[in-house]
Amino acid sequence: MCSSGSASATREDVRGVFFRLSPPSAPLTAAEVAADLDCSAEAARGVLDGLADAGELRTKRVGDETRVWWRDSASEGTPDATDETEFAAFVSAVQDYAIFTLDADGVVASWNEGAERIKGYEEDDIVGEHFSTFYTDADVDDAVPETNLQTAAVDGRVEDEGWRVRADGSTFWANVVITAVYDDDGELEGFTKVTQDLTEQREYEQQLRRERDLTEQILETVPVSICVLTADGEFVRANQRMLDRLGVESDDVSEYGVEEWQLYDGDGDPIPVEEWPFTRVAETGDPVYDYQCQVDVPDVGRRWLSVDAAPLDAGHVDDTRVVVSVDDITERKDRERRLRRESEQTEQLLRTAPIAIAVQDADGDTVLANQRAQDALGLTEQELIEDSHDEAGWSVYDADGEPVDPSETPSARVLETGEPVFDEELVFDGPDGDRLHLRVNAAPLFGPDGTVDRVVTAAEDITALKRREAELEQRKSALETELSDIHGRISEAFYAVDDEWRLTHLNDQAADLLGRPREDLLGRELWAVLPESTDDAFRDRLETALRTQEAVTFEEYVDGADAWLEFNVYPSESGLSIYFRDVTERKEYQRKLEESNERLEQFAYAASHDLQEPLRMVSSYLSLIEQRYADELDEDGREFIEFAVDGADRMRDMIDGLLRYSRVDTRGDPFEPVDLDAVLSDVRDDLQIRIADADATLTAEPLPRVDGDPGQLRQLLQNLVENAIEYSGEEPPEVRVAAERDGDDWVVSVSDDGIGIDPEDTDRVFEVFERLHGHDEHAGTGIGLALCRRIVERHGGDIWIDSAPGDGTTVSFRLPAAEEADD
Repeated sequence: MCSSGSASATREDVRGVFFRLSPPSAPLTAAEVAADLDCSAEAARGVLDGLADAGELRTKRVGDETRVWWRDSASEGTPDATDETEFAAFVSAVQDYAIFTLDADGVVASWNEGAERIKGYEEDDIVGEHFSTFYTDADVDDAVPETNLQTAAVDGRVEDEGWRVRADGSTFWANVVITAVYDDDGELEGFTKVTQDLTEQREYEQQLRRERDLTEQILETVPVSICVLTADGEFVRANQRMLDRLGVESDDVSEYGVEEWQLYDGDGDPIPVEEWPFTRVAETGDPVYDYQCQVDVPDVGRRWLSVDAAPLDAGHVDDTRVVVSVDDITERKDRERRLRRESEQTEQLLRTAPIAIAVQDADGDTVLANQRAQDALGLTEQELIEDSHDEAGWSVYDADGEPVDPSETPSARVLETGEPVFDEELVFDGPDGDRLHLRVNAAPLFGPDGTVDRVVTAAEDITALKRREAELEQRKSALETELSDIHGRISEAFYAVDDEWRLTHLNDQAADLLGRPREDLLGRELWAVLPESTDDAFRDRLETALRTQEAVTFEEYVDGADAWLEFNVYPSESGLSIYFRDVTERKEYQRKLEESNERLEQFAYAASHDLQEPLRMVSSYLSLIEQRYADELDEDGREFIEFAVDGADRMRDMIDGLLRYSRVDTRGDPFEPVDLDAVLSDVRDDLQIRIADADATLTAEPLPRVDGDPGQLRQLLQNLVENAIEYSGEEPPEVRVAAERDGDDWVVSVSDDGIGIDPEDTDRVFEVFERLHGHDEHAGTGIGLALCRRIVERHGGDIWIDSAPGDGTTVSFRLPAAEEADD
């Protein structure tokens, strides 16, 4: 039997069809033979004609288009098949065609079995009916039946294709030939009508057209270059991608030949023409796939190509055609090269990794084990590969000490489920009594078909860690006992909670404050046993400490105890440890101390204010003495008066400084966001005469916004800039102001290149009235830096000095950054 779509059929195949017939002399059409052999009608028709020419079969045309073949009845002992009665039987037996006759008016006169099968009418039901019954309503309305009869009557024959209607109302696509039948006198007797059901053929042809259109579309849209070559290497056709690659127009492609190409192998050597893929296909008829070579592309350089070439079966075309597709795989080759390099690097990484790594295939066999895995088990890689399922005598247990079946190991489960396994602890007991504790991870690697292709198992040796855990567990038990004793002896109240706020420890003092026995409190939730008067702020502080893992200290007034308690909270991953003690006396002492300090500040203010009047009097009378008795005073007298006036002036400056110092906390303004650039600009304006007289240079980086008292921050910067100018030495002062972010704070620094100070004195200069130089060397009251420190401390920061004699001085202070304004 020939295969579907074959262009030929053998005589033996066709003879077999007739031998299987019952009766053997039944007529067949070429289409019926082709259907039996599953080959083309053209192939079947060619063999049938050959057998008829050889006298093995007889043939006759039925109508103008249909021909039937049958075995010679003489060989079967039957009457002569040329008899008209027998031929009528042949017509009646034809299954693929509706063959019937019409009278001159188009009324059905005879009916064969093919007509019954195709149109669905029994002979008795249709004979006598007009043949327009088979036409659609639209064709009847358009007078198609009448027109066809008229045409056949005039021309002798008419052929038509269109939709026809079966007895059940369904439609089919029909090829119809109507032939006029005349008597001996030339009078029209009627018509023969042969109808063939071409519905499947029409659908097949339409499908072929769609497939052809799709093929054309695919040909033009596939991302590869495709062409058809002759055996001589001449182009027959090419898609647009190939035309673009060749740089030619579609009309000129036939003038192009592959002799203009040059192919190179992987080493860059030219490939002989006889080894080119399309040359080999033309010579051998065998296809060549994924032939990789290199070519030179103008303005681009050397590129890698993948070439597929296959012979084209063109049927009627005698010469060999070759279909060639060309794909630029330069990027793929580059990617393969990178992947190969990365693969080598990955394998090297696996083999040198500081943890044990093994790789199993889909059958669970070990294919790779790095050095760490070999060292851990005391086996070579070859031994591990050969004993994949035995591990050379090692027994495996889970963390609870239960034996692990080979089918339950992490790698086996990954092979079974395709899901990774993480952080599983296994115990390995070796044949020599060695014990290993391993933490194992296993992950699948999937193949192209989506199934597990490899399993990578990584094991961390935690033997020492487990030994340490056991020691710690023993130590913990001992410490628990000691802790209970210690808690009982702690003078402060103490309790501990876990991460679910359950009380795990507390001493008697804490139990007394909570008002319940220790046994009733242990295991209870903290919030359920605290006094009802405990406010939300207390809970917020504890929850924040647990969340941030930062220790916190705060004081809280507890109504139930009628006392102030100081809480020290120390978080850990497992919970909180909370120590608290009664600080009511201290709070009372602080309150009294604050009141005392307030009174002292008031006294200092009053005293400083009251001292101003006597000093003004002293200065005034000294000025009068100098004015009235200047001529009567000698040089010593005038010098004495000058000393007295200078002393009074310095005393007034000291009193003013002391007054400002005492009012830092009590007379300061509320904090607000302050732009230090604007503050420094004001300081520069205030000191412009001082800066000019000293020939000083004041430079500054962009300064930030901080949260503070604008007036006090201006005093702070002014004091530091004045100090930098005062202690500049003999060279013109150069003062620099800079700032640097440090978490939630800004660190601002004022630097000079002046005389500097000894590091041992950097703390002393911040004390009130502390001076490192005499008045004859440098003016000042000894209050400026003390005032600076008090201003900074009021702002919650600190201040310090970095200096050395002769190397200049940098004074730095920390201030809280202002909150960023919302956009």
